[in-house]
Amino acid sequence: MIRKNETIAIVACIFLSLAVYVGSTGLGYTIFRPLRYYDVFSLVIAWLGFAFYLWRNRVKS
Repeated sequence: MIRKNETIAIVACIFLSLAVYVGSTGLGYTIFRPLRYYDVFSLVIAWLGFAFYLWRNRVKS
């Protein structure tokens, strides 16, 4: 069962992922350009941190 804090973390990761994608690619407001490596790295770090958070809470309970 997903708790309120986990739901907030999921929504935050999705929102930040969309913000990085749109900001990096220029989707919708300028010429499209591919994702840069440091953008992909920041997305991976965010999602790994989220996965660690979920794993840590599962181990505690």
